[in-house]
Amino acid sequence: MSVITNETLREQRKAERKLRRQISDVGGELSQFWRVLAPWLLLVAALVLAPLAWLLTSLGGVQVFTAACIAVAGVVMLGVSVHLTRGRLTLGRAHELFNVSAPVALIAYTVAFGPDKYALIGGGVFGVTSAIVWNRRHTSSAMRELEKVGRGHNAAGHLPDAWRAFAAEHMPQVSDSTLTVFTNTPDVLHAGLELGDGEVPSDLSEQLIEKLTRFAGGIRGGTTLHIGDKLDKIGITVMRTDPLKRPFEWQGPLDPGESIREPIRGLGRYRDGADLTLHLPYVPNLTPDGDDKPQSHMMMIGMSRAGKGEAGEEIDVNVMTRSDSAVVLCDAVKADQQLGVISKGAVYVLDNQNSIRAYFNKLVYATIPARAAYLGDPRRNPLGKVCKEWEPGCGLTWLLVHVYEAAALYNNQDMTKLTERAASVGIELLIEAQKGIHDRVDTNARSNAADVLMFGCKEPDDAALVLRPDLLDAGAAPWVWQNKRAGMVHTVLSHLPAARQAIPARFARKARDGGDVAAALDEYLHLAAPLDPITGATWGEPFERFVASRSAKLNRAPKQYAFAGARGPVLAGAVLLDERPSAPVLVADDRPDVDAGFDLGDPHDDEAEPDEESERAQLTRVAETVVGDMAIALDGSPEAGQVLHQAVDTLERYGDD
Repeated sequence: MSVITNETLREQRKAERKLRRQISDVGGELSQFWRVLAPWLLLVAALVLAPLAWLLTSLGGVQVFTAACIAVAGVVMLGVSVHLTRGRLTLGRAHELFNVSAPVALIAYTVAFGPDKYALIGGGVFGVTSAIVWNRRHTSSAMRELEKVGRGHNAAGHLPDAWRAFAAEHMPQVSDSTLTVFTNTPDVLHAGLELGDGEVPSDLSEQLIEKLTRFAGGIRGGTTLHIGDKLDKIGITVMRTDPLKRPFEWQGPLDPGESIREPIRGLGRYRDGADLTLHLPYVPNLTPDGDDKPQSHMMMIGMSRAGKGEAGEEIDVNVMTRSDSAVVLCDAVKADQQLGVISKGAVYVLDNQNSIRAYFNKLVYATIPARAAYLGDPRRNPLGKVCKEWEPGCGLTWLLVHVYEAAALYNNQDMTKLTERAASVGIELLIEAQKGIHDRVDTNARSNAADVLMFGCKEPDDAALVLRPDLLDAGAAPWVWQNKRAGMVHTVLSHLPAARQAIPARFARKARDGGDVAAALDEYLHLAAPLDPITGATWGEPFERFVASRSAKLNRAPKQYAFAGARGPVLAGAVLLDERPSAPVLVADDRPDVDAGFDLGDPHDDEAEPDEESERAQLTRVAETVVGDMAIALDGSPEAGQVLHQAVDTLERYGDD
């Protein structure tokens, strides 16, 4: 796919200015005068100057040589004329070639053999006729042909006049506007629209955008408007061909082992050729105006088979293979089918509603407070300062909680609270749903998700639930492709300007069997750091069982090693999943060997009895299980929720967090 560079734009504008000088009322007057006078000058040269040239050359005896030189010059002129008129109509081209070749041939003949009355009479009659016809053609159609050639060279000199006539008849809301063409190729039209008095960008409604597309010969859904700070001018881009019509292959993660603070590149590309890039966590001074890019939660909305699953996996793999980030996968509907290969790189996988709801409750009431206390204490975090946002090197793993089929968890208050509280401690919620309506996704959760990936939808009303009105006015139309082009998306990201958000993009297509995802995880997963112990400790016994089960499977599986780079930074106190032992490790004893047998100890020995600390830990686990079960059973009832919180407060008064 070709990308329009600054150099290309400069060349196009230079050609446009040159052609405008040729056809303008001021700069083109002299050019038009010479084009009208040219055939008469050639006729005078053939009838008057040719006999004079024969007389002069006969004095030196060089008539034949001079005639040969004139003939060669005529052939060169004919060849140049053939090249310059290659875009003209057949009749006009033939007429111009006759005007060039006939006078030169008559001049050469006269110089070589002397004046011939029959040749001069015939040349005079046909020359005058041709010159008169030339003048008539030039005044009636030559300028239109020149404009047609100009359209082929990006000038589009006819478009401003055609726009005024078209707008006056079909678009009266903007009939006083003026169109200025910047680039006009068979693939794209870039133009500026200067609005008249009283006209505003919102006058270009969806129907008018379609008429504008029809006027410029664009594809359906291929027109986008660029509205700046002022409301008197609008940038227009009309795509006549779609470079994203055919899918393209995903090349895998581009920056494995880097910090999650670095952008995620190579996910796809926009319709104008720009790379589809995501910035997930907080990044200072990232936005075009120099403001900090805040961390925000993200929603992926689109109808079934619109490409959400593949796009989500590509995002997940990039996060999984960074040095300071991790992914938690939640799917309460079809986890066994959906998560498959991608689950290998997740630090935690939850596959039913009860476990997901209990996990959200722990995130709200345990994980977020623990991480906030750690980030806010300069004595604890390695950065030695109060961290208002998660930052690389703070000692905590940046966490992406990807919720597939989020509609199954509708009305979960803890998920809504996560969108309100989790961003500043380095936890981002990625919610995936087929429709952003209020009975599928909580309205508050939808409002708190500042970043949206809007895939294809069924109707404009579905898009209006998620996209801002100004994006719809600017030409965003995800209902055009629906699910016919998997991966097509509008990237409504908080750090992108509105003009970029309105341009469609397309995620790259991963392998159907997930082989590229599996290969990427096998090659780069060892670069990722483990989950930090502060976060893991707040997830309780269910997470411990998950880790133990996965470790057992990894120890039974054949070992694979990859050498794509150094392992990422290991957090203090963390245990790698693939290094957790599956059985107790025997340590050599330096004491003298008194008995060759094994001393299993007395089953009634006091030392074998659990001490106070073990009993306390057992009590804590039991209390945590009870609270988790209560959270699942009482979810959705405000009155029951108050009882649950009172129970938690009572346990805390006894010293159990």
